[in-house]
Amino acid sequence: MVIAGIVSVSLYAGLAQCFSSVQSARHRLRATQVLTEKLEVIRLYNWDQINTPGFVPTTFTEYYQPATNGNRGIVYSGTITITAAPVEPAYSNTMRKAIMEVTWVSGVATQALSMETLISQYGVQNYIY
Repeated sequence: MVIAGIVSVSLYAGLAQCFSSVQSARHRLRATQVLTEKLEVIRLYNWDQINTPGFVPTTFTEYYQPATNGNRGIVYSGTITITAAPVEPAYSNTMRKAIMEVTWVSGVATQALSMETLISQYGVQNYIY
């Protein structure tokens, strides 16, 4: 009985850890999706929009696992910062750097993820629209 009890407790602990890891990976993947989506939208803004103060929002909120009872699930809070690009002075007037950070609470721990990209005056937005 003692051996069966130890085995069953170990099995339960292993399964609980496995499900916790999967859930954590799912939340991190959703954060990556949110950041990628926001960065791609910013990369499609034209040069005047990027340089207009207030046009690009500095904060955003996204949700994950919406439920039918009105609970929106995990809340992803993010910030967007557009700064000068770390490039040669000859290109400094034609490039910007967009930094995006997102935080969320998973269990009792606050998690964070960030991404950044360069935006060019003569970039992809000129070829899409």
